[in-house]
Amino acid sequence: MPSVSGLPARMLAILAVVMLLDFGVNAVLFQRAGNFALHEEEAQSLAERLASAYRTLDAAPTRERAALARELGSETLTLRWTPRAPRPVASIDLAALKNQLMQYDPVLANARLELQLQPVHIRNGLDGSMGLSDGSLVLFQSKAHDTWLLQVGQIVRMLLPTVVLAVLAWFLVFASLRPLRQLVRASRHVGTPHARPIPLYGPPEVQTLIRAFNAMQQRIDNLLDSNTQTMLAIAHDMRTPLSRVQLRLDGIPIEPAERASLDADLGEMRDLFTSLQEFVQADQPAAGKTAVDLAAMAQTLVDGAQDCGQDARYEGPDQLVTDLRPLPVRRALSNLIDNALHYGGSALVRIEALPDAVMLTVEDSGPGIPDESLGKVLQPFIRLDSARARNTAGMGLGLAIVDRVVRAEGGVLTLSNRPSGGLSAAIRLPRISSHQQ
Repeated sequence: MPSVSGLPARMLAILAVVMLLDFGVNAVLFQRAGNFALHEEEAQSLAERLASAYRTLDAAPTRERAALARELGSETLTLRWTPRAPRPVASIDLAALKNQLMQYDPVLANARLELQLQPVHIRNGLDGSMGLSDGSLVLFQSKAHDTWLLQVGQIVRMLLPTVVLAVLAWFLVFASLRPLRQLVRASRHVGTPHARPIPLYGPPEVQTLIRAFNAMQQRIDNLLDSNTQTMLAIAHDMRTPLSRVQLRLDGIPIEPAERASLDADLGEMRDLFTSLQEFVQADQPAAGKTAVDLAAMAQTLVDGAQDCGQDARYEGPDQLVTDLRPLPVRRALSNLIDNALHYGGSALVRIEALPDAVMLTVEDSGPGIPDESLGKVLQPFIRLDSARARNTAGMGLGLAIVDRVVRAEGGVLTLSNRPSGGLSAAIRLPRISSHQQ
């Protein structure tokens, strides 16, 4: 059985409210119509003209009545004679107005006067009929100016239920979609450090969906955590046998050239496991954020490269403090600088402070990356040998690590080729420090 707060119950409640409003408006309109009366002068004039038309047409020959009815009409009163026709059914009973007209001329009582306020005649405000002695009818329409209030009531009576239903339905849909909109926003962060359980609120049907979504998100998080721990354990445990192999190698008398080659291979394997460990840890939740001078960090890395005789430069403020995780961000920036120096021969690090963000750009003067491959290089284990010669150790995790670190900080990494040649790696980080200068 559906809950009283569910969507079906809300729809039934809306229909009940609309029906009650419609009933109330009809009751008020019928009461006003039943008590409606014209101004004295207008009522007396209409009664006299109707009574005169009745006497004239009742006494006239049948074949002349149609033409005579048209002649008796005027701009404010239209008359039409019909020999046999059912009387129009009144949508609203104008009892008080009928009694008012019959008081001015009793002959209208003999004419079986009937008045109708038919659905919205703005131009002709009042309809009616009179029965002649032979059973034929005289139909009339009168421009009674005072009936505009009743006409407005007719319009309100027809439109109000629709308007109320539309407004209530809009509020129902808006309130019901609010948790769904939050569900859509949360779905963009599934499997990321920014994923959070969604609070349960809204109709029971929506709460069931949110509960299932939270359970799915928890299963995904558990799976990712399990995979992360597995990869970290593998990367860590493989260091022990590598160390034992290195010790055995040191105790074996072999040629120096062969020893150097084996040492290089073991060193590359250690670097591979280190890169894998850094890649797995790169998108861990951004805990331990602290105020860091990003400008000083960049200048330190650039100075270190310059001390090694490499072409590295820095452009930007001398100090720029923002909240971030210093070690992962330093690792990401170091990866970008190393890539620029190795593949492009130079590195230009530029930092720009924006009102709500920090732009950090690393540019080189190398061959760049084919435009169709710019998105691929952010994927793990991707090496573009055609664009950059593979003469260094690595698993293709450098840019993937940078991308994960940046996303964990709530930022965005964008790669593009410079018009003058070379690659530009732009990082946009949120500036959430209270120490901005």
